[in-house]
Amino acid sequence: MAHYTGRPRFEWDEDGRIMTLLNRFAFIDDAQLVWSVPAMVRVDGASIPKFAWSILGSPFVGRYRKASVVHDWYCDIRTREWKATHRMFYEAMRTSKVSGAKARIMYAAVYYAGPRWDVAADYNSELAEAMTPTAYSSLEQSERVDRPAPPADLTLWHRRETDAQAFEAMCDDFAKSCATIADVEAMIEEKLGATE
Repeated sequence: MAHYTGRPRFEWDEDGRIMTLLNRFAFIDDAQLVWSVPAMVRVDGASIPKFAWSILGSPFVGRYRKASVVHDWYCDIRTREWKATHRMFYEAMRTSKVSGAKARIMYAAVYYAGPRWDVAADYNSELAEAMTPTAYSSLEQSERVDRPAPPADLTLWHRRETDAQAFEAMCDDFAKSCATIADVEAMIEEKLGATE
């Protein structure tokens, strides 16, 4: 069963926009894959498209805060495929007791306009997978883990233009008509276009 290990503590930076994680924690998905986040990671919620904030709220408010931090980290380091990273976000939200309807809308936002990368880099994924969930049960971490730099040849894709009105008009369909995230993906591809 999917779960978090460790209890994350956060501190806001002076600018009030960036949040620093003070201790490590992890999300373990249903397949028992560890999505670990080291201490001292700085996140800004930017993995959730800003146009969606007015519809859904800030990524740092509410039950999806922990899922947002894990998602931000993996969108930054890009050690796993973009679609797997966005799907983890959905699963983490549901684990955080976000309603299915809201989680599907949040997933739709990152699937529609969140970052995508062309390859799954593997330079850190083995380390993350080797970590056991119990390694994240402590609130303390003895040393800072620096953010690895993605390979220079990695292409990061962002949708150049988003149709916020069309997306907002479809939110009710994402919440009520889509039973699964595969349904969400199909609806976006059909009505909004998944790629440019």
